[in-house]
Amino acid sequence: MRFLLGWAFKLSFLGVIYLAFASGYKLQLPETVMGLKVPEPARQWVDRNAQVGEYGKQAQEGFKIVADSFK
Repeated sequence: MRFLLGWAFKLSFLGVIYLAFASGYKLQLPETVMGLKVPEPARQWVDRNAQVGEYGKQAQEGFKIVADSFK
């Protein structure tokens, strides 16, 4: 049971992250979490992933324009 609960938590966390990227919401980590400072590499990782999401949207829009030109 504990195994399933752990995986459910992990998958729900990944689902929230996916929805944040898919919806265009700019995800940013706060300076501190529960009184502890968030490491700078973690913040940079989130920023890079947000940029990847933006590049994906730009590519998707470009493909849509190309597909519409064939219609």
